[in-house]
Amino acid sequence: MTILSAAALQAGYGDRTILRGLDFTVPPGRITAIVGANACGKSTLLRCLARLLRPEAGEVQLDGRALNRFGARDLARRLGLLPQSPIAPDGITVADLVSHGRHPHQGLLSRWSPEDDRAVARALEATGMADLAERDIDALSGGQRQRAWIAMALAQETGILLLDEPTTFLDISHQVEVLDLLVDLNRSRGTTIVMVLHDLNLAARYADHLVAMLDGRISASGSPEAVLTEAMVEEVFGLKSLVIPDPTSGKPMMLPLGRHGMRREVAE
Repeated sequence: MTILSAAALQAGYGDRTILRGLDFTVPPGRITAIVGANACGKSTLLRCLARLLRPEAGEVQLDGRALNRFGARDLARRLGLLPQSPIAPDGITVADLVSHGRHPHQGLLSRWSPEDDRAVARALEATGMADLAERDIDALSGGQRQRAWIAMALAQETGILLLDEPTTFLDISHQVEVLDLLVDLNRSRGTTIVMVLHDLNLAARYADHLVAMLDGRISASGSPEAVLTEAMVEEVFGLKSLVIPDPTSGKPMMLPLGRHGMRREVAE
């Protein structure tokens, strides 16, 4: 199983360093959610893992080999990425978009093959988009568009899928729809999934492994039960909270304790 890891990672933008000596190994075959306050380094870490950002120091490795030693096409056959708020060309259909996921498998002289057709069909079927294959992307709902982008990433047939805030700008029903889909893909295909999420409760419900970041470092890492605690929420988010078992999943659920909207006995 493919192993993606970072060692002594330092990275940033211009003169601003974001990640500071970070060590991280992605649990293979699991779903990992990275959480933390804005500007803590979540997306920066994901960009380094995807080789979109060159580290200032340290190294990211895939199966013990530095990412910078992979050719672009070879890496794209091993590592899939869904960036935040991707933009599709005007007038493109779902099937055409998903077909773009096969580009890493196309050599300079190779033609589209029956295996490419099968890979696209598998991705459309897995994401529930087969019946919408001929629809324009612009005609879809937010949740359907996100499923189409995930289908494109699946068509790459990589062992690892990185997603940067895949539920951003979606309403709650579409957020759940997308996260349910990712769990299905993980369980049916064994795909290792790493995603940046803002919603702590959805992260705890859907992830096997939580990573909480603070000031460019990993503050806590482990199972949702071990990571999502009242102490972590206060340290990482500066927020007092109550953490209780989620009545539907049994996973930890965070209730923020603001100054208003609380029963008096809770506030006291």
